[in-house]
Amino acid sequence: MSKQRANRKKIRILVASTIYGFEDQLEQICSTLQGYGYEVWNSHLKTIPVHPGKSNKQNCLKAVNSCDIFFGIIRPHYGSGVIGKLAITHQEMRRAIKLKKPRWFVAHHDISVARQILKQYMFDKNGNPQKAFKYKETNILDDIRVIHLYNEAILNDIPPQQRVGHWVDEYFELSDILQCIKTQFASIDRIRKIVKEMNKKP
Repeated sequence: MSKQRANRKKIRILVASTIYGFEDQLEQICSTLQGYGYEVWNSHLKTIPVHPGKSNKQNCLKAVNSCDIFFGIIRPHYGSGVIGKLAITHQEMRRAIKLKKPRWFVAHHDISVARQILKQYMFDKNGNPQKAFKYKETNILDDIRVIHLYNEAILNDIPPQQRVGHWVDEYFELSDILQCIKTQFASIDRIRKIVKEMNKKP
């Protein structure tokens, strides 16, 4: 079997994350997934197929459409690639959720803590956004949209009993992410079965 044919049989996993200040960890995360036998797509690794006639946003969203599975890392830093109102990474994660891709998320511990502290100011008693709420950048959390992204990942707007695919693991250190990767992705046969089940048409 040719190398090209062998690669086509690999499961394509898109690793979505902001990059700045996270380069070394991201390389280790992707290397671990490659070691398990996945074809890893990640912009920092320069492994996302790019169409030169499309924008960065279009190429990234096409990668979400084309990947088999999706792994999102929600960091306390929102990222600089903001197109319109949202960063590209945010739009990638939103697209994966909308398409109901087989997806896994991890989110930094600081996001969960900030969310619990700030939600009393962000929302009124009925759960509606407070228009007067303003957030200034801090070293812990640079943009309130990180919390919005977290809420989207856990399907916060859907009644708890109706949520499916809303599991988000908390991490504090790189070792926590690597443990999640080992737990979820070490068995490619398990992942193949999940992909097959979730791609079945009703």
